[in-house]
Amino acid sequence: MKKIRYIFMAAVTLIGFAACSEKALDEVNKDVNHAQDAEARFTFADVATSTAFTVVGGDFNTYFGVAVEHWGGVHNQLYKADHRDGEWISSSCFNNAWGGIYNTIRNARILVAKTEEGSGSVDAGNTALNGASKVLLVYNSAVLTDLFGDVPYSQACDYYSYPTPGIDKQEDIYKDLNKLLGEAISDLTGAGANGAGSYDFIYGGSSAKWLKFAYGLRARLALHTLFRAGDKNAVYNQILSDISKSFVSSDDDAQFSLYDGDNQLSPLGTFQYSREAIAASKSLAEKYAERNDPRGNMIYCTNYWVDYCSHIPMDSEDFDPVPNGEGIEAQEYYTEDCYLWTLNAPTILLSYSELQFIKAEILARQGKDAEAKEAALEAIAAAFDITNINIESAQYSWGFGYEGDYLTYEDAEAYFNEVVAPLSGDALLAEIMVQKYLSFHGANGGSVEAYNDIRRLKAEKKDYIKLANPSPKFPLRAGYGSSDTTTNPNVQAAFGDGSYVFTENVWWAGGSR
Repeated sequence: MKKIRYIFMAAVTLIGFAACSEKALDEVNKDVNHAQDAEARFTFADVATSTAFTVVGGDFNTYFGVAVEHWGGVHNQLYKADHRDGEWISSSCFNNAWGGIYNTIRNARILVAKTEEGSGSVDAGNTALNGASKVLLVYNSAVLTDLFGDVPYSQACDYYSYPTPGIDKQEDIYKDLNKLLGEAISDLTGAGANGAGSYDFIYGGSSAKWLKFAYGLRARLALHTLFRAGDKNAVYNQILSDISKSFVSSDDDAQFSLYDGDNQLSPLGTFQYSREAIAASKSLAEKYAERNDPRGNMIYCTNYWVDYCSHIPMDSEDFDPVPNGEGIEAQEYYTEDCYLWTLNAPTILLSYSELQFIKAEILARQGKDAEAKEAALEAIAAAFDITNINIESAQYSWGFGYEGDYLTYEDAEAYFNEVVAPLSGDALLAEIMVQKYLSFHGANGGSVEAYNDIRRLKAEKKDYIKLANPSPKFPLRAGYGSSDTTTNPNVQAAFGDGSYVFTENVWWAGGSR
């Protein structure tokens, strides 16, 4: 009996030692030097920053700025893009931007998951932050599908479960984006501060402003799909209703403005400073000149390296913009615009000016010319203010030589009365679209939305915004990035040789993919 007791005690002791050993090994394997989780506000700051710098102000804006002739390409990849050769159909063209936007979407999804009720995170149940995070998730996901069409979406960013995610249809993605926006609006309605505080680089924690942003973003996305709408009048009314709940002035603009022009530089100025790959567009300058637009005689300059951004009036013999699609490859040769040398101009995700242009377009489509003109005047005046901000930034950054007065509301009103007020019907709608296109020319990341406008108008056979590039190969979309065309057979099969970027519209512009 005594022997049995000793054996039992020995067995218990061994089990105890084993248990202790396993526990000790668990502790040894723990990484105690690095955080395993972070408060959502820190991730929120990262997502806001990458949305502004990488997604809105990065390669997408630069390449499509050349495609819509906001600029002319004069060096390397941008020269090739301007001449529409093999650059657009290469999977390397947008590879960095492709990876960057998916990384931003992944972090936004993490944010949404962490702030959901019952997530177990320290931020679980933070409804206001959850709603703002959904707005950023929708924003980035919309840019992704707007530019690439059908993309990995529902299975994307879950690399363990779906190492080679399948491709979702754009129509289905848009349905999900609208669902998420509806949830965001519900989360943000009546909510207090979102808790991100100073880590909310866009609105400083204001849920009320994120709610306005959500409504404005929903209006933009509804506009994109207008061509596909069965009941256009219902969509018109939805858009106008959402805008009425959105921005009431430029103070509400969703913008990232932490650039100091010294250590933190805005994306377009950073690109030009390092690459010198784009210059002033001739077709754009002609649009300014045709309208006697005061912005045209304010913004053009010499290259910084040539003459310290000396101001050039459009009637000067030194004014020499890039002939779109026909220029030579030469840096420091063509006239530039001061926007290219702004190092602290804000990146604008969505503006009061854009929403007023959308309102003006919808009212003009409804035949409400007088109301459309009221909105157009507001839009132009707000756009003039953005021009002032950009010129001021260029002067601060590089000593841009413009010495005239800044634009005022009275200047906007006089311009409007000369150019827009006399028009009606289809002519009014056409001019509203051109004015919106001009407003997107700047250092603030507006070229992608100008590109979206041009594509949806093309779907309607409305050639309101005239482009001068003689090449018939207008890029209808961006090509998938090489990081997936070489590793994901689903994306590889969809990409093929890349030539589809010139032939196939995205779904909302009348295509099938």
